[in-house]
Amino acid sequence: MRRTSVRERGNALLVALIALTGLISLAGITVLSVQGGIATSASDRFNAIALYSAESGAAAGMDFLRKNITISGGSRKFPSTFVSASNAAPPQLPDIPGNNKLPGDAANLFAPQLQAWYTVEILNNRNDPGYATGTDLDGDLIIRSTGHGPDGATAQVEWEINGNGALSLSTPCPSYAQKDMAENGAGANDCLSTVNATSTATYRPGGP
Repeated sequence: MRRTSVRERGNALLVALIALTGLISLAGITVLSVQGGIATSASDRFNAIALYSAESGAAAGMDFLRKNITISGGSRKFPSTFVSASNAAPPQLPDIPGNNKLPGDAANLFAPQLQAWYTVEILNNRNDPGYATGTDLDGDLIIRSTGHGPDGATAQVEWEINGNGALSLSTPCPSYAQKDMAENGAGANDCLSTVNATSTATYRPGGP
């Protein structure tokens, strides 16, 4: 009887250890699964912030160009100081609000907790006759905006815009109004809002 009891207790202990090992393994798998889900969610959020930053920078660049186009008769051009020969060295344009302003800088337009910022470059299009010399001759430029988010997340958008539809610098941009109707009732879209190339975004999450 005593030997049987010891054997039964030993079997029960073995079963308990096996069950405990299974529970520990299941708990570990659950923890890893939860951690993976949290990491994926955070990565998606960081990428979204970077893309939001890039699009905000592109919009700031578009507004900047609208205010600086030169209109002379039927000709519409941008200052050649905005571009470089063959786009070899795009100039820094500090007059674009928030451009290249890191989090913590008073000129950064985002809430500090977003850890977001953008860098906007103005490029000449390759079909411009003045491309090689760094001169805008056709009123067509490319806005390249790189947005940055937390944990090194980045996104980049490029908008090719055309200023040939601009009528004046004094008329406001249409928004929050009826279709084809500006806020002042002019019924004309004088803004640089023509996107000739599809907006693109590329991601590089997790650092450089």
